[in-house]
This record gives sequence, structure tokens and C-alpha cells, in this order.
Amino acid sequence: MHMHSTYSDGVRTPAELIDMAKAKGLAGIALTDHDSMEGFAELSAAAVTAHVEVMTGVELSCEFNGKDLHVLGYGVDAADAPLQTLLRDFRGARERRGERIVEKLAEQGVHIEMSHVMAKAGNGALGRPHIAEALIEAGYATDHGHAFARFIGEGCAAYVDKFKMQPAQAVASIHAAGGLAFIAHPGYYMEDFPAFLRLLDEGFDGVEVFHPYHIPPVITRLLALARDRGLLISGGSDFHGFAGRDNMGEPVVSHALFERIQETLVERRRAR
Repeated sequence: MHMHSTYSDGVRTPAELIDMAKAKGLAGIALTDHDSMEGFAELSAAAVTAHVEVMTGVELSCEFNGKDLHVLGYGVDAADAPLQTLLRDFRGARERRGERIVEKLAEQGVHIEMSHVMAKAGNGALGRPHIAEALIEAGYATDHGHAFARFIGEGCAAYVDKFKMQPAQAVASIHAAGGLAFIAHPGYYMEDFPAFLRLLDEGFDGVEVFHPYHIPPVITRLLALARDRGLLISGGSDFHGFAGRDNMGEPVVSHALFERIQETLVERRRAR
């Protein structure tokens, strides 16, 4: 329930994700590209013949407690005009950020073409992995990890902060588009637990409990928190397709969680 395609910073097309999900025996998936829902039409079309359930999704970039915060929106209406306007604004900001990163790289004697980076992004939302690919092809980096560590990761000379919204705005936008808002990989944000509890009060519907980087004590704590607060539970591989970094279908997520989210979406729509 958390994966990315070539419409943001993944390396697989939506149709390829469906083929992989089918081969792995997954019953359902959600495509949660960063700041884009452009890939859902392709995903949905491929899912029909593969008999894989799909759910609309998106991952929005926010800021919380001085750090990046990612918010997952499940079941949002891909045709919702205000949401599409917001996503277009995000993608424009991503392109401007990419241009500035390329400029800062050039100032260090590292020369790649913005047109090449844009070609990597194709129809999707431009992200740093596309710049990393250009750096690899130009011989400046050996792999994505090297590109981030040496050039474009946080703290590096070519790093440029990205446009972020406040969590309350992301939640409101997702709700207005008929969806449910979840905190992605919340284990990253629990160091200041009182602040994390205040974040939950922003109107979130659920938390992503199962994630590759969540160790068992974090999962146990999140399950208890979800139970105590009546929050929905999601999970996913956060699949991008980078070799050695992530594996679709891991961790295993119960289909019952997928169904519960779908049921809640139906209940919300009836109540509107």
C-alpha cells in the first residue's frame, strides 16, 4: 500500500508494478507517487486484466518539527480539481528545485543537463533520484546512494530544500478529495513523542504501522497507539525499485487492513 512509479521517483511503470504484484501473489496495491496521481489511469487499466485490486493514493510532502513529513492519502478522487491544482503547484516547485540543484552542481564543476534530468522524470514529478540517475550516467556517481551521499543528500553542497506544506493543509486537502490521511513511516517522527501526539491531533485517520524501517518495538508501540486512538492501520514496502534497497511485498500486510480502509472510505462517502 505504499509504492512509487515512474510518475514520481520510482523506476517501474504503473503497469510493471501490477505485473510484479501479480507475480508476487499480492491481492491489492495502492500507488502513492510523490505529489502526483498521473499514473493511476495506467495502473487501473493494467489491474483489470491482472485481477489485482487497486486503490488511489498520493504521498504529499510536509514539514513537522523541523523535519520532512510525508503524508499518505488513500482513496482520493484523482479528478478532484483543487487537489490536482495543488499537485501541479508541487510539481512546479519540484522542477524549480531541480533547476537550482543542477546550478549548484555546476558551481562545483559537476555538469549535467537539466533537459536530461527532465527526460528522466518523463511525465512524472521530478525528484532527486532523477538527478542521481543523470549523475550516474555522467560518471560522477556509482549508484543512487553514492550520488546522494556525495552531491545531493541533505547537508551536501548541492542540496536544496523542497517546498512543503503544513500537515493540517495536507490532511484537509486529502479529506476534501474524499480520501483518508495517514502518516507515512511514522517511526521516523516519534523521537519527540509529545510532539508526535500533537501531530496526530491534526485530523489524521491512520498511521503506516508496517514499513521496512520499522523495528518490532516501533511496530508494537504504533499498534497500541492506533488501538488507543481508534486509528486505521496501513503498511507497505515504500517500493521505488532501486536495486538492493526495497522489496515489493515486504513487509507482509494483511488484506484485512486494505479492506478496512476501503470500508471506511465507503462509510465516509455515505456520510458526506
